[in-house]
Amino acid sequence: MFSEKLLSLLHTLGKVERNRLRKFLVSPYLNEQPDLVPLFELCDKALRENTTEQLSRQFVWQKLYPTKNYQDAQLRRMASDLTQLTLQFLSAEARSQSPITQALDLQRLLEKPELKKHLAGVERNIQQLLEASEGQSTDFYLAQFHLHNNISNRATKYLTLVGYAEKLAAADFNLACFYLTQKLELYTGWLLYQGSRATDQSVELPDGFWHYLENERFKNVPLLRVYKNVVECLTRPEDEILFRQLLDELDVQAPRLAKKDLRKCYFIAQNYCALKINQGKREYYREVFEIFKKITQKGVLLEDGQLSEGIYKNIVTAGLGAGDFEWIENFIEHYSEFLPLGIRENARTFNLATLHFYQKKYRRVIELIRDVEYSDVVYALSAKQMLVRTYYELNEIMALDSLIDSFKIFLRRNRELSKNQKREYLNFLNFVKNLTILHPSDARKIDRLKSKIETTSSLTPKKWLLEKIDELQKKK
Repeated sequence: MFSEKLLSLLHTLGKVERNRLRKFLVSPYLNEQPDLVPLFELCDKALRENTTEQLSRQFVWQKLYPTKNYQDAQLRRMASDLTQLTLQFLSAEARSQSPITQALDLQRLLEKPELKKHLAGVERNIQQLLEASEGQSTDFYLAQFHLHNNISNRATKYLTLVGYAEKLAAADFNLACFYLTQKLELYTGWLLYQGSRATDQSVELPDGFWHYLENERFKNVPLLRVYKNVVECLTRPEDEILFRQLLDELDVQAPRLAKKDLRKCYFIAQNYCALKINQGKREYYREVFEIFKKITQKGVLLEDGQLSEGIYKNIVTAGLGAGDFEWIENFIEHYSEFLPLGIRENARTFNLATLHFYQKKYRRVIELIRDVEYSDVVYALSAKQMLVRTYYELNEIMALDSLIDSFKIFLRRNRELSKNQKREYLNFLNFVKNLTILHPSDARKIDRLKSKIETTSSLTPKKWLLEKIDELQKKK
């Protein structure tokens, strides 16, 4: 196929973005190679019609140059040049979405005595943009630093020291805010990481850090107040009052925080709840679900208009654990449209099936997932596992036996899974098979199987298997 690197890059762009890219390419100031425009249009047409597999090198060359002999080196160079221009376009698009960055660049470019009026207008614009920004993020403090630092540097250069001390102090304060918030963000990331994984690496806070943070001038910096609560909550997880204080502080500071920071801090609170759930405190399902609902209500769930697959699934899991089935059903249907296109239908179908499993609507589960072809191995495994549990709940032993056999064949043939992953799923299938042949009166075998399940590490879903054991014991 012709230039997979170029096509994969263009594929990530939506139709609107590719239309803007065409305008970018037809500008002779930006693109000095007019032959790249028909090459782009050929690729764009194939992407729209889903016929990229037809784009062989010879086919592309024939379309571009029907009367010239094929030249592989030239075609490769054109593909490379178009790839580079597309990357420049993406960079330009990103900068166009950051007017503060553009204005700060202009501020530096206009620092000439004869351009005073232009510079004054740009600096007024920067102030207005900062005042209108959605919250006091790390980027906000960095922009404030650049604004005041540029002014103080200009003052020393041209010996106009009016207001120099004030600008110097403002630059220093905003640089300190940027450093402190960024340092706490990195430290928080480290605390979350080392809480779940063993590592020799570490992120340390310098001596005197907390004492410096107590300085009076930082008391009204919202992100510093929140991150201070976050660190206390993560370093002393046994003190659940600190978790309540974190949620209260988030509610108070929410109007002054940027959406990305508010989202990030709520997700940290969600991680705390997950820790408590893993400790057996199931009441935290309700806590984490309320956090997710709050994120949704405050309009900070989406990032750049999209929702990640992992967060989508986590919200569904939390809602099901909390038992709020109606809210979750609405969420699954409404928010699936914000998922990446490639996994959207799989994610919607699987999570809807999971909801029906919790509701004990087992026939509906089978209807949803039995005939779906999951291209993603993670969804394929999860769907097959859910179908195993569903057949067991319906006591459809013949269908269950057949599925267990085909599942084992799938595991043996799959090359993407590690030995440990295969062993985990095979253990699950063997346990389910043993459940189907156990008689409620055989207490010794039931106890033996229960002991094996309890002592098997990394077994999914262990909780469901133990519930089935309890049901057998109650039948006795």
